[in-house]
Amino acid sequence: MIDDGFVFLTAIVILCASLLAMERAFTVRLFTLFPPIVLILFGAMLGYTFGIWEFTESVRATRESTRDLMIPMMLFLMSLKFSITELKKLGLKTILLCLVSAATIVAGFVITHFLMRGFLGEESSQTFGVMAAGWTGGTQNFVAVKEALQVTDGAMSYTLLMGALCYSVWLVVVLAMKPHRLAINQRFGVKTAADEAICSADPEQEGKPIDASALMTCLSISLLAASISSSLGSKIASLGLPSAMLWTVILSTALGTLAAHTPLRKLPAAEEVSGVMLYIIVALIGAEVSLAAILDAPLYVLSGFLILSIHGAAMIAAAKILKIDIALAALASIANVGSAPSATLVAATFEQRLIPTAILMSLLGSLLGSFLGLLTAEVLYRLG
Repeated sequence: MIDDGFVFLTAIVILCASLLAMERAFTVRLFTLFPPIVLILFGAMLGYTFGIWEFTESVRATRESTRDLMIPMMLFLMSLKFSITELKKLGLKTILLCLVSAATIVAGFVITHFLMRGFLGEESSQTFGVMAAGWTGGTQNFVAVKEALQVTDGAMSYTLLMGALCYSVWLVVVLAMKPHRLAINQRFGVKTAADEAICSADPEQEGKPIDASALMTCLSISLLAASISSSLGSKIASLGLPSAMLWTVILSTALGTLAAHTPLRKLPAAEEVSGVMLYIIVALIGAEVSLAAILDAPLYVLSGFLILSIHGAAMIAAAKILKIDIALAALASIANVGSAPSATLVAATFEQRLIPTAILMSLLGSLLGSFLGLLTAEVLYRLG
């Protein structure tokens, strides 16, 4: 059993590296149905469930310090893609569809919590807010809101299982729509397919080498941004305002968004470095969640499917009203509920030309996710 913090962190990194290497080395349907980030989450849960590590003071301190350092670094680097000018490429109708997608997910959480609150835990308003951030934005938004609201890993156990299981099933449902795309579009009176939302990839972002200089620049500027955000966040919190971590999250995202309008946006290694941080953070979150909790979580899983059913029905209605390709509705949904890799997978399944569109949809979701998660938590708290 692992009881040393350094050995624990080593095990977490090995877990992430092994699953990512397996995805690259083997063409297995498992990696199509369950993206690596989901398998990493479940792998960390399995490690804790089978007692591979014990949360001693050393392990807990290492986990918390690593997580709290990486979160603002990751958010800054990911925010370098938040260019408003890029989002204009989507077009008004597609942006409206993305906003409808995010809004109906929030509505699904509010309605479901109202119906199920008598069966859920006392902290469900906060845990649902955290998951709403993940399902409207991405894992980085989930992490940011979880830390901002200071929700414990114990409180998140059931909701984490709900999110991972329901998301994986939803991905399969969305992919299964491909054979029916033409029939649905004809029924909805859609004649132009997805042509109005086809975006071109940025040629300046392609083919740039990732060298030692780029990696060191990423690490140095993200550490600087994290230091500034953490320092200012602590000072703001000392004035009696919300937690320091909340302000750290907001400030690091804001700094990255501002830097997105400078040459730093073209930093070639930002996506890769922030991606590595994201995988490690997700594994650290799952490392204190036991899969044995799934036996006590059927109502949470039911809640997850109810949320997605409300969202799915609303997206079908939106596609029909807007007369927009059902593939775009599917993309908008998975760009919210999933992440950029999942969205690009779905885009490639429907039509290769939609991949840049999927990335921009995910970008919009990431931009809004943290704020929508905090809003959801506040609404549920006031209604609860």
